[in-house]
Amino acid sequence: MPHADEHLAAFCTTLPELRAAVTRQGLGRVLDDVLARVRAGHPLQDELPRLGIPADVLRGSDLVLPGMRGRPFGEVYACPSDACARQVAREPGGPVPAERCWLRDEPLRRRPA
Repeated sequence: MPHADEHLAAFCTTLPELRAAVTRQGLGRVLDDVLARVRAGHPLQDELPRLGIPADVLRGSDLVLPGMRGRPFGEVYACPSDACARQVAREPGGPVPAERCWLRDEPLRRRPA
């Protein structure tokens, strides 16, 4: 099932670094407004240019996110609201990933891969 916003997973993954960068550029309030609009249902690709990011930079439904090696297997932790395709693989026998949904500040949900 395709996700409504193919950009969201990549955006969420880079949000901590993006927040630091836009704060240095004096765009922290713009990012806060962009996040509020995305939470309200506005398409992310329409908001990216406000941050100086071309909308096509995050394009790609087959994006492999940092920390993932190809397709996940076993157990993954995913977006708690099913808004994006972001998945964090759990190493077999390893600790539960501490990552959270950067957009909604909620823990990721466990899912079979």
